Amino acid sequence: MMIRHNEKGLALWALVFLLAGCATTSKETQSIPHAGTGEPLKIEKMDSQEPSPAAIWATRFGDETLNELIEEALESNIGLDAVKANVKAAEAAARISGSLRAPNLTLGLNSAKQQSRFSFLNFQKIETDTHSLSLGSQWEVDLWGRLRASHAAGLAEFEAAEADVEALKLSISGQVARAWFNLLESQSQYELAIDSAQSLEDKVRSLDRRYDRGLVTSLDLRLTRAQAASSKASAQQRKTQLGNAKRTLETLLGRYPSGKQSSEFVLPDMSEPIPEGLSSELVTRRPDLYAAERRLAASLSRREAANRNWLPSLALTGSAGTTSSELTDLLDSDFSVWSIAGNVGSTLFAAGRQKAERDQAEAIVEGQFANFRSVAQTAFQEVENALSSEENLTRLTEETAVAAEENRKAEELAWEQYQRGLIDITALLDAQRRADESASQLVNVKNQRLQNRINLHIALGGDFE
Repeated sequence: MMIRHNEKGLALWALVFLLAGCATTSKETQSIPHAGTGEPLKIEKMDSQEPSPAAIWATRFGDETLNELIEEALESNIGLDAVKANVKAAEAAARISGSLRAPNLTLGLNSAKQQSRFSFLNFQKIETDTHSLSLGSQWEVDLWGRLRASHAAGLAEFEAAEADVEALKLSISGQVARAWFNLLESQSQYELAIDSAQSLEDKVRSLDRRYDRGLVTSLDLRLTRAQAASSKASAQQRKTQLGNAKRTLETLLGRYPSGKQSSEFVLPDMSEPIPEGLSSELVTRRPDLYAAERRLAASLSRREAANRNWLPSLALTGSAGTTSSELTDLLDSDFSVWSIAGNVGSTLFAAGRQKAERDQAEAIVEGQFANFRSVAQTAFQEVENALSSEENLTRLTEETAVAAEENRKAEELAWEQYQRGLIDITALLDAQRRADESASQLVNVKNQRLQNRINLHIALGGDFE
């Protein structure tokens, strides 16, 4: 009886040893060296507890309607649902790769009935029943860290998928902001065209009365009528552009493009300057840059696993249970059985498969590193473009505003002088045209500056802080 007790104790400790690998592993990170300096690339890790960058930067414009539209778009965008599904798949894949590091437990219940005949018993028929209940375990010991590297790759891919969601959110918020300000510009341009058409129509009526009294020539009247008709045609074009801008925004919001979006607002003034001395480290918040870094980390982990695929593997197996010819005896410890075994194996020949796997992993690392550098370079280029354009657009806005005001006053003065016969009709119509064009240009430049500020926020990956 003492021997049986020791055997059962040995079997129990063997199973405990196999189960020791079930400990949950935390996320492992990779240190990514810089190609030239060898210094680690300091990419800011995304914090899921903090608000999404897509929900913060737009508040800088002081437009509550814009904030509401962005929130609506982030809730209803179909493409965002697809990317979120990719996150779930990546998370499941990471759990799968992590599970390979833990023992595999199986519970089995087997029953068999066998009929045999033996010559030494004159071929007498003998029937036997066999029943067994067993708990088995198999565990590949991760001697060389190959499974750990594969798990780290899965975790990095999961983090990259999460970053893809944030990148799409940032992109969607930027698209909505651009579409909203384009809509407001279209609304302002339409109103300017209506005002211009109305102003010219008033001039036509005045010239009609003066023509009847013989105070102006038919040429003056026809030229004014022609410009009034052109202004009306321009208003129709602006109306079409306004409808298209509404439908563009409605589509981004996941609505039916009915063209009913309210646009009775004006473009906000971009009075807040860009803070002095913006840190280049702000770029490291960009979700697309973090996703590229995580995919590079995943490829490095897979290369690490591939470089160890030629090393021998150690697998431990164990089982414990009972076996008897009677089902009622399966829970009786007197009928217990157990086994434990170890297996060490290594591939000697695989027709070059292992070497090809290592070459493939190395090529993927090179591709991911090139992609990471490309994303980083593009990020800095976008920031520099936006900063440079900001200075130019600020000056352009100031000069255009002066030109618009001067042309407006010049148009008023031209009409007064024409009525007194000091200038001809061409000077009057030219002044009207310049006033209309400069007013339209001012609205366009204001929108350009807003669009550029949006580009800067997207390039920085969020707010200025």
